[in-house]
Amino acid sequence: MPKTFVAINDPVHALIRSVTRHTPLGLGYSTDHHPAVQYTFRERDLPEAYYSLAAFHALGGLSLRSLRRVRWRVRECDKADIPARVNYFDAVKLDRRCARDLRLKIRRNGPGLLAGELLCFGTGMLRARNDDPAEQIHRYLWSQYGRLHTRHEIVYARIRALHWSSLPLLYKTQKESFDSTNVIYGDALGELEQLWERRADTVFLGLVAEALQRMRRQADIAAYLQPPLNLGAVIRLHLRCQALWKTPPASARALLRRVEYILVNTTVDNLASARFGWRQPRPEPKAWAGGSWSADQSGYDGWLQPGGNEAPDSD
Repeated sequence: MPKTFVAINDPVHALIRSVTRHTPLGLGYSTDHHPAVQYTFRERDLPEAYYSLAAFHALGGLSLRSLRRVRWRVRECDKADIPARVNYFDAVKLDRRCARDLRLKIRRNGPGLLAGELLCFGTGMLRARNDDPAEQIHRYLWSQYGRLHTRHEIVYARIRALHWSSLPLLYKTQKESFDSTNVIYGDALGELEQLWERRADTVFLGLVAEALQRMRRQADIAAYLQPPLNLGAVIRLHLRCQALWKTPPASARALLRRVEYILVNTTVDNLASARFGWRQPRPEPKAWAGGSWSADQSGYDGWLQPGGNEAPDSD
């Protein structure tokens, strides 16, 4: 039975999906002057709603309900540096409901590919549960922004991780949980749709496949807000429990096959919504990333075990 995914398509992620679908990917240069596939755009190419979301919600901390109510607009003179400050089109930075979620990227920062982990390993988002009742940032995120919920979500593993308590009197390691899920955010879905719409451009797809080879051993872990102490071990357990593929696509043809497989097996959820308030997690088996049997915690090293039903990926 093929693996299924669910794509969040509430108004915020529908906006991000539209931006990554219609903003063209092209060949550019990364901050270390290496060739890279990244989004190319001018300020006027991006919709006003994107700038409002980035400036007032992602940077300003305004709740989404308040943002819809006030309908503020960003002045033209202030638009130039906003995309870089919110890491361009990364949903984890643009949507505070996803602020502590984790994933692998070719490069942590910059206007590069956003669906790299999905295309290379077939894994969904690693979502923070923010379930340490003593941690202030967890309570704040739950009360102010909530956590995205979709009834189509599948949790393959609940991974326990370690973090430093921010309370002065409890400055020690505490435990929290991350869910290894089948969820796709709007930025990655829009990117997949752009790749599919450009399927006739084999030269471009070849460049994307070549760029994804960096994910084999040099992937960056995109963690922006208080990441767990054992971050590398958490990522390895996430890949181990649900990865479809062990390596990046070797060619444009293999890449296109993966894009088609993911899109065909993805449910787009327009009814996804945020849940507010504190919920204690139900007792269930956990994958422990901080105990004596965990993997080495030095960081992601490109190694993983095949996970369950592996999708066809032959040339």
